[in-house]
Amino acid sequence: MENHNVAIIGLGRIGTAFLRKAMSDDCVMKVKAVCEMCGTPGRKLAEEKGIPIVDLSDIVELGLGVEVIFDLTGDNNVSRILREKLCNSGNTYTDVASQRLTRLVWTLIAGDEYLPDLGKSKSQIYADMMLEGKR
Repeated sequence: MENHNVAIIGLGRIGTAFLRKAMSDDCVMKVKAVCEMCGTPGRKLAEEKGIPIVDLSDIVELGLGVEVIFDLTGDNNVSRILREKLCNSGNTYTDVASQRLTRLVWTLIAGDEYLPDLGKSKSQIYADMMLEGKR
C-alpha cells in the first residue's frame, strides 16, 4: 500500500487526536512535519516520536515532500495564509485539506471515533470544554 506524506498544523485537542491516528501502524499516512507553537500534548508527542516541529514557511519549503497539509487550528486565516505561501512558492503539488476532506480522512482512519467540530472558534471550544467539565 502506498504511503502518503502529510503535515499537520495545530496540535490542540483535535490535532493531537488526528496525529495519534496518523501515526498508527495501519495508517497509510506518514507525518513529515507538524506546526504547533504551544507546549500541547500533541507537540510533546511529536517531539517524542522525532517528528520535526516547524513553522508554516518550513512546511511550504518541504515542497514535493508533503502531499497534503491538514490545518487543524480552527482558524480560517491559517489555511488562507498557507495557500498563499504555497502559491507564492510555485508549489502546485501540495494540497491544504478542506474541513470536509479532513473529516473524511478522519472517518477512514479512526472508524467509530468521534472528531470534535472543526468549525468552532477557539472561544467556542474553550466554552465547550468548560461546560463538559461541569457535567
